[in-house]
Amino acid sequence: MKPMGSDVPTSNIPYSDTVFWSQLTTDGCWGKFDPADYTREELTAIGETFWTSFISKRSEHLKETLAATRKLKLGI
Repeated sequence: MKPMGSDVPTSNIPYSDTVFWSQLTTDGCWGKFDPADYTREELTAIGETFWTSFISKRSEHLKETLAATRKLKLGI
């Protein structure tokens, strides 16, 4: 992994909950990342937490969405 991103300017921090990240930093990243700041185990735990949370949230209503899509497709 390589370092990437840029620091969020201090003046933009108060807006971090109300605007898109692309508007907070010059490169549109979610702040600065340097893999040297973390151990391999920490990065693994952070990645697992992120992806588990992301997938869980994105699939909350998947069953209902698929059922509705099936009804639309079949004209039920």
